[in-house]
Amino acid sequence: MNHYNNQIRPNRRNTRSGNRHDAGQNGFLRVLLFYVLPFIVINGLIFILVTAKPKGEVTIGESSDYISTTMELKIKSLLPVKSMEVALDGSPVEMTKSGLKTYTADLKNNGVLEVKLTSFNKMKTVLNEQVDVLDDTPPAVKDKVFEDGILSFRLEDSQSGVDFSSVSGCDEDNPEILPLSIDRSTGLVTFEIKKENLTITAKDKIGNELHITYTPQGESIEDEEIQGAEAEDNAES
Repeated sequence: MNHYNNQIRPNRRNTRSGNRHDAGQNGFLRVLLFYVLPFIVINGLIFILVTAKPKGEVTIGESSDYISTTMELKIKSLLPVKSMEVALDGSPVEMTKSGLKTYTADLKNNGVLEVKLTSFNKMKTVLNEQVDVLDDTPPAVKDKVFEDGILSFRLEDSQSGVDFSSVSGCDEDNPEILPLSIDRSTGLVTFEIKKENLTITAKDKIGNELHITYTPQGESIEDEEIQGAEAEDNAES
């Protein structure tokens, strides 16, 4: 018996098939690594660069004097900002660069702050912030009561506060009429109304001034005008 016939002969066909399979896998990986993935990454970066919008954050500071405050704008996007427009109720606000991507400005009025950012890829972002920390309104009259010729009411000012030393009245004969009483803890003020209209003035602590006129019946002229306008509207309808 031939001993060589008993030996296992290598399967050359399987070997060649395996080599072709490995070569196919290597070719696929090569195409994936060197062509497909770079194509996806590069096009993804291009898409981000073309469509990325600028990002920013606006912070309105508190006011210690109720006359002015500060705003801070921080640029949050990685891409550079080409232009910046800041306006308060339509009026331009001058910005000062205070950091790498930080800008500040002083504000002296309440209103709507609008920030327009334009990136180098021409994409735009608009940020809006309400400024309401400043005191730009006079004291308000609350809880009015008129009885036996005595007018009483409370003065309120939730921001700078009421300057009670400024409270006074006048009529056609008297240029200055002082209140009968003032309770600074509650804001309660009383006046005597005689035969003529009484005009009362009061300021808050930064100078915003209230003017209101009351008739001898204890009604304010403003209230009567509003009621008259409402009556006319109802009659027309």
